[in-house]
Amino acid sequence: MQFSPATLKMLVILCFTIWGGAMIGMKYAFESFLVFHVVFARVAFAGVFYLVLLGKWKNLPYQKGDWKYLVAMVAFEPCLFFLFETFSMKFTTASQGGVIAACFPLCASLAGWIFLKEELSSRTIIAIFLAVIGVAISSYFAPGDERASNPLLGNLLMLGAVLSTTGYAICARIITKRYSFLAVSAIQALGGTIVFFPLLFFAPVPTDITMPALAGLLYVAVGVGIIAYFLFNLSISFMPAGIVALYGNLIPVFTLLFAYILLGEKMNTLQIAGICIALAGIIISSVSKK
Repeated sequence: MQFSPATLKMLVILCFTIWGGAMIGMKYAFESFLVFHVVFARVAFAGVFYLVLLGKWKNLPYQKGDWKYLVAMVAFEPCLFFLFETFSMKFTTASQGGVIAACFPLCASLAGWIFLKEELSSRTIIAIFLAVIGVAISSYFAPGDERASNPLLGNLLMLGAVLSTTGYAICARIITKRYSFLAVSAIQALGGTIVFFPLLFFAPVPTDITMPALAGLLYVAVGVGIIAYFLFNLSISFMPAGIVALYGNLIPVFTLLFAYILLGEKMNTLQIAGICIALAGIIISSVSKK
């Protein structure tokens, strides 16, 4: 299968456009569903998808001791990541959540320096500093409303999501040296389904399901959990990882745009200033010296 450079660029942009709407989808889903319903749907639909593809990944290159990395990987993402991210949308705005989520490459670089002895450039250090300052300003001066009852708590939960996916990235860098990305994705989805399924017994069955809520749930489960991840895997198979990561910085842009259009989220001057500082750090970390 071959794709032209222009087609690949369109696919990766579509991927991150869909991803940028994830937090808006969760906001709509919460109109009828509880957090546990949402997190289970996010892994269960993907789990069914990978079961259909079982023949493509079932021959795992398992070696003694792999279980430690596989269990830690599933614990970090989807389990902790989905819980932190989904709960955060109960308390903060989608726009702020999108900006904080975009700090993941910076956290991954810092974690790689600490745990994997990878090089940490001065540009990355400056970017991390700007991102932290910007997110702190945006969080502290965020007003609460009916859709964001406690922005500071929600942003701290989103930070927990970023740290969780950073832990996943460290495990994945080790395990993907032998396991295919398809196998890793399948283990994540099926492992998360097994973990989250018992939680459904503690959540009452939703009785008044609105169409916007159902659409939001399906968007998060199918649109992001299957389509966006598939497009991401496809893109990274044909494009350098650094270029794909650069396009990933479009996520907060699309999240801010969708949150403004669909949710009517507005920000005060200090919030906008904080978000601009955080985005400046993200851009500095992404653009090459040349």
